[in-house]
Amino acid sequence: MRETEEQFAILERIPYRDADLLLSVLGEHIGKELLTVRSGRKIPNRWKSSFLEGSILLGRIMKVKNHHVLTGVIAEKYVPYEQQYSPFMFLALEIFSKIPSLDRSSFNLLEKFLTSEHRAKDFDQLLVSFMINESLQPSLNSCVVCGEKREQFPISASVFLGGYVCSRCGSGDIELNQADYESLLRTYRKVGELTENMRSYWLDILESQLSTKFLSREGLK
Repeated sequence: MRETEEQFAILERIPYRDADLLLSVLGEHIGKELLTVRSGRKIPNRWKSSFLEGSILLGRIMKVKNHHVLTGVIAEKYVPYEQQYSPFMFLALEIFSKIPSLDRSSFNLLEKFLTSEHRAKDFDQLLVSFMINESLQPSLNSCVVCGEKREQFPISASVFLGGYVCSRCGSGDIELNQADYESLLRTYRKVGELTENMRSYWLDILESQLSTKFLSREGLK
């Protein structure tokens, strides 16, 4: 059994047994894993960390059979203060905690967001970049059923199908106008932010792909 150093973001902390913790984390190299922290809930604890959700830690990890155990905390790279827990931060952590598997590229995206100001613009760049990386982005240039090119706005779009649906192939469940589309293009270029309508649509697409609901979305209203 060999210890390795790993930088990771804490997505969720789960009480375990009398004083232990289970941490759902996204690591720089290990991807998404569940870490066991012995006596992690004791106050004060020997770890010199509160293991707050949204924190980024550098730690030592040992793999024991099929489990990952945290054996030491080297440094707290980032710890959110209470005032930094914005609705967008709660939503980002919930999204990543509900996705079954994630790789190191996702860690880089999440790290950039967690250490930002957690504005709508910061969240939109995280959301769009992640969904593009995972090929989950909606298609708005051509019909997702027959491939016919979009000619004009407004367009009918389907959350379930993942994009624009032409009149010959049926009807969608949301109408998107040109302003929504232009805001999408700006976000692709990493500037500006999504309109509320477009942000809602992208989140609807992600919920449909994952067969889940993001409860933290209520905090955006």
